[in-house]
Amino acid sequence: MIKIDSDTLIPIENHFRVAAGPGAGKTYWLVKHIKNVLHHSQRLKKTRKIACITYTNIAVETVLNRLGTNINQVEVSTLHSFLYKHILKPYASYLDKEYELNVNEMDGHQDTVVHFKKVKYWIENHSNVDQLVHPYTVNQLIKRSENIESLTRWLERLRYHIDEHDNIIISGDNKQAYWIDEKKKQRHLNKTCLKILSLDLIAYKKLYWLKGNVDHNDVLFFSYQLLKKYPFILDVLRAKFPYLYIDEFQDTNPIQVEILKLIGAKETIVGIIGDEAQSIFGFQGADPGQFSSFKLPDLVDHVMEDNRRSTNSIIDLLNIIRKDIEQKKIRNIQGDIPKLLVGERIAALTWAKKYCNYSEEICSLSRDNPTSNAMRRDFSGQTLNDKLIEELLNVDKSSSNNKYRSKVVVICLKAVECAREGDIKKAIKEMESLERDINNTDERRKIALKSLYLLLEKYDAYRNKPLYDFYQLVKNNVKTEISKLGKGAAATFYETNTYEQLALCVNITEDFSKHKTIHKSKGDEFDNVLIVFKSSNELELFLNPDLKKNEEHRISYVALSRARERLFINVPEIKNDDSINRLKEIFKIESV
Repeated sequence: MIKIDSDTLIPIENHFRVAAGPGAGKTYWLVKHIKNVLHHSQRLKKTRKIACITYTNIAVETVLNRLGTNINQVEVSTLHSFLYKHILKPYASYLDKEYELNVNEMDGHQDTVVHFKKVKYWIENHSNVDQLVHPYTVNQLIKRSENIESLTRWLERLRYHIDEHDNIIISGDNKQAYWIDEKKKQRHLNKTCLKILSLDLIAYKKLYWLKGNVDHNDVLFFSYQLLKKYPFILDVLRAKFPYLYIDEFQDTNPIQVEILKLIGAKETIVGIIGDEAQSIFGFQGADPGQFSSFKLPDLVDHVMEDNRRSTNSIIDLLNIIRKDIEQKKIRNIQGDIPKLLVGERIAALTWAKKYCNYSEEICSLSRDNPTSNAMRRDFSGQTLNDKLIEELLNVDKSSSNNKYRSKVVVICLKAVECAREGDIKKAIKEMESLERDINNTDERRKIALKSLYLLLEKYDAYRNKPLYDFYQLVKNNVKTEISKLGKGAAATFYETNTYEQLALCVNITEDFSKHKTIHKSKGDEFDNVLIVFKSSNELELFLNPDLKKNEEHRISYVALSRARERLFINVPEIKNDDSINRLKEIFKIESV
């Protein structure tokens, strides 16, 4: 293990691994390394490029901005975009017959969607349909609302895996196959039924591929199949990219790792940069151990122990939690002792603002979308229901007309919230999904824009009102054909829950606000950070840390390490006196 810092230049013709803790300056180092390769490489010539893979679009922009004018021979992108552009799009026709992929209709990759018409057709024509028996016959699966809800949730979370024979298999997470009953409890679909359905999931996927619909996981699946079956594609990639660097490698999943190993087997120099302690995407198949176990011939290991970001007080806290790397204090500014604020979250934010004399921005980081949205909207109270959108779709399902009504309302609500947070592209895409019957792209977009503009213009009229007011606006101006709202459970839901309560459940994908989830803060940094914990149980991170096995601890570690100057942590209450005494040795504790 060779110790380096952010200014160290390393040999450019060796595979390398750089382990770097938070604030070490790895992005600065990566950009400097790329510039060094551009200046000294004898293999780039005029047409060949360096490929730089980052995890998010925000990280892509950061690297491009830092490269400045040195971008002509560097291709910076996310891994999915890289694979789609250089493998799937040009060579998809090699797979069209085997997987019934409609290459002509394929237009980029998208989030996973589940159309129940396709689910119905798949179940009715399933290769093991004769094994589906009471209480999970074909009719029971496709007509009972609880089964529809469970299957939709299950199919939204399909994942690909590589088996021991290097074949890719597709499976679902059975824990996600649930519905919510009248008591708001989760009830799960039968495992035997799911096992039968799992035997022919590829047939389900083909229904989408026939229409040219490819999601993010499909990009990995098809790219791997193409590289394994047609090795000449690897020769083309190596000819294009003699250097391939992957940032945030700890967040890659096993299929991505295998693809990178194939490319780096010869000619292309592969460099990986990451930190096992910041692996927080387990739900996408990421395994922190993949970073240290990744192997290529003559790969050279490096470590960056510096922390150029934070004050000494914050680094001291990080070093209490982490044992494998003890970060060095480069700024050497003592700074304020981290504060533990006990009380309601908005009160904690107000206290932190006052402490900073109301002159400095405070970024709040939360574990889930409803909490981050509540912080953004100054929504107080400890109880947040992150299932309200699901409950709306569940309660409004007595007929196909009602299901369409709630679907339209939810789409419009998501579009409004995305637009208000600056993600206009996604907002328009949501509204366009309501106009699928219009084949003319320009006309469809025109109608979507008009409807979106109206909903945004009227925002103040419904934002603090019952959801019923928003429904009325949508019915009168966007989709007049949605059914009227009569008496019953659905009407009660629309009248007793506010628009704002449901808006808290919307996931803002590209979040540029100062109140976001921890996952969306990855790779970013802020002067002052307030971390919102839901309970004192999360303080176990400071008392018995386990970054190796506990992903929740790693998630909190990522949040803590975003802070440059001041760090505030909020919990509703602390009941254990022993915990309080131990925490006093680390924090200054304040009641808010």
